[in-house]
Amino acid sequence: MNQTISSIIPCPECKVKNRIKKFIPGKIPLCAKCGTRLVSEKENDTQVWFGKSLNDISGIPDPEYFGAHKKSK
Repeated sequence: MNQTISSIIPCPECKVKNRIKKFIPGKIPLCAKCGTRLVSEKENDTQVWFGKSLNDISGIPDPEYFGAHKKSK
């Protein structure tokens, strides 16, 4: 199951909802309608870090794989 996680961020100026599929280091997402920055540099860096963290843990198997959730009879 490979899903693209996206964020919907309303523009602080014109209130249009913008879908951001990926946060990129050093590239601040802009509103598609008016061009206003949707997040600060610090918020963008945090989102980049969070996305990387999700990718890093995505390969960890489900605990059920190891039998951690065995049903008792």
